[in-house]
Amino acid sequence: MGSTIFFHSREVFMNINDSLLFLKICRDTICEINDNKELNYFIQNEASDYQIINIIVNNEIPTEKYNITKEHETWEIFQDLIYENNNNLYKLIVEIGPIVEYGLSSSRLILNHLREAGDQEAYAQSLYDNMKTAMKSAKSNLQKGSKAASELAADTAKKASTNKIVVGMTAGAGAAMIAFAAAKLYQQYLSKAAKACKGRPDKVACMKGFKQKALSIRIDKLRSGMGQCNKAKNSENCKKSLQAKITKVQKKIDSIR
Repeated sequence: MGSTIFFHSREVFMNINDSLLFLKICRDTICEINDNKELNYFIQNEASDYQIINIIVNNEIPTEKYNITKEHETWEIFQDLIYENNNNLYKLIVEIGPIVEYGLSSSRLILNHLREAGDQEAYAQSLYDNMKTAMKSAKSNLQKGSKAASELAADTAKKASTNKIVVGMTAGAGAAMIAFAAAKLYQQYLSKAAKACKGRPDKVACMKGFKQKALSIRIDKLRSGMGQCNKAKNSENCKKSLQAKITKVQKKIDSIR
């Protein structure tokens, strides 16, 4: 499932499924770093994806829940942040971005609210107003051509520099990206299972073996990513999150043995 969006006035393909996966990983990562139960409930259930990506990038929660223009800007800063710190990880995020324009959320509670008729009208109007502003800005930038794109990229870099983001990833950004890479490896390996096990008399055992191997690959990626945490502003929080993820995956492996 995908669509096209504009980053730095560039038209790029966006993978909505990967965007949802990454945002869900971000929510888990923030909760793994923090021990405040009330805050973690808010993060998992009530925070918008705009607020989530801001915590990951800027380590702060915006007071407004939705702002499409600012959400796009924050994703652009995030992409610059990852590019500066790890070009290999950057290749994984060129197709992920904001999903609110598609009426989606990585929070199941918010998604349910969006589907309720009572909330839909007010949300749709807010979404429409923000989209008009975003589209007007995008159209203006596209008309100005490559010069505008360069200026926008420079402006984003300036913002990142001002916020001292590029000089060191936030713990959340580092852990979330490593976990996303691990999740993608897991998906890629597991996708081979159906074809490899088709028609085999031991199909159940075959599928089970593939899942165990896929989970082991995921753990290996998480463990190898610990070193990347040293680039984060708070490396211990980054490692804390990865260790929590490793523990969860190990429990899954143990449950299917």
